[in-house]
Amino acid sequence: MVLKDYLDSIDRRTFLQILSFTGITGLIYPRKLIASLVPEKLSRVIIVEDDTATKNSSVNEITIQAMVNSGIKALTHEDDIAEAWKTLLPGISPSSIIAIKVNCRYPALPTHPQVTNAVIEGIKHISFDGKSFNDNNIIIYENWKGDYDLSGFTVNTSDTGVRCLDTESTFGYSDESYDVDGSSQRISKIITDVADHLINISVLKNHATAGATLCLKNHFGSCDYPRDMHGGRYQDCDPYIAALNALPPIKNKQRLNICDALFGVKSGGPRGYPQFAANKLIISQDIVATDYWGRKILEENGCQTTSQAHHIDTAATEYNLGTNDPAQMDLVNIRNPSAGLDAIEANSNNPEFQLQQNYPNPFNKHTQISFHITRPEEVRLSVFDSNGQHVRGLINQKLKPGWHEVSWNGRDGLKKQLDSGLYICQLKTEKLQKAIIMKLV
Repeated sequence: MVLKDYLDSIDRRTFLQILSFTGITGLIYPRKLIASLVPEKLSRVIIVEDDTATKNSSVNEITIQAMVNSGIKALTHEDDIAEAWKTLLPGISPSSIIAIKVNCRYPALPTHPQVTNAVIEGIKHISFDGKSFNDNNIIIYENWKGDYDLSGFTVNTSDTGVRCLDTESTFGYSDESYDVDGSSQRISKIITDVADHLINISVLKNHATAGATLCLKNHFGSCDYPRDMHGGRYQDCDPYIAALNALPPIKNKQRLNICDALFGVKSGGPRGYPQFAANKLIISQDIVATDYWGRKILEENGCQTTSQAHHIDTAATEYNLGTNDPAQMDLVNIRNPSAGLDAIEANSNNPEFQLQQNYPNPFNKHTQISFHITRPEEVRLSVFDSNGQHVRGLINQKLKPGWHEVSWNGRDGLKKQLDSGLYICQLKTEKLQKAIIMKLV
């Protein structure tokens, strides 16, 4: 019996529990197959967390790249990073322009250049006739040149390399003025006249007026007079933030939202310094769902202003920009992708580290599990139930290079026969890990 035959009957909650434990990047099965097994929902949200993303105030660039790559692959169900980005940037061609809106308004906690660079490196995997996508067609932008001061970004207006621009001194603002719930705003020409695709990379901050500064509010840096939109129904920027994002030039070109939640500000924002490390990235094509989880992370870390962030709900209920209902989201949590999962998954035939599907599967009395390593390794082979609870350790020792095989009889560490159901077998070394799903009948 093949994988799909017995996963078809799994209820959605159980399957998502498995994904939350293993991460999509941890399973050996093709993402397209996994995608076919998960019931379609309105919005897909990926939260990637890695314990090594930050240390004190520093950011680990290698870890961030692994986080972005694993999140983008999981979001699109693609195993190849170039194909994943093509999925997110429909119709991309060698002449396409991609604009990336960052948040550098206050240098105490801007969008991290490492996150932005990881996005750019992923996009550069796209090739046309063997040539990588032209990085000069990628534009990082903010409103004013001074926003980049002390934020870690280097302004570049040349015709080589990724451009890093401010709207005011380069392309300027649209000739047309847009009505944003009574506020007249001109939009950056980088959006209206130049870009074909728009990527939004925000930060994780509270805000004394708007409650939270996340992806929706990040577009206050895409118009010419954001100060005019800080009032609203309750003096909380609502409904201005939602109305701004609903403008066709922004809504029709926005492809991806990333909340840079490596660090967060829970009080004193948006000017405040980082007060906690969440070590997370929230990634989704749904801007409202992205902000829903950003607001939740702020709440969980003691933020007292999130109740003022009405604009997130307004964006969902009045402007139909996405969903603020978690029941309408497919949430996938990915843990510690820097352990090397993506590096192995990108080349699943790599003989250095292989975990084969158990045989027979499904099984009753026993099943065989085979794996391969090419150098002496401390190896741990463990069995977990579908909730991620450890039920049996099969190997925990240093092994020689080569193929190894172990038999499992469906019993736990106390030699008690386990109930029928799905179990996860995880192979783990110091740097790498893989997982398979086994069915005990």
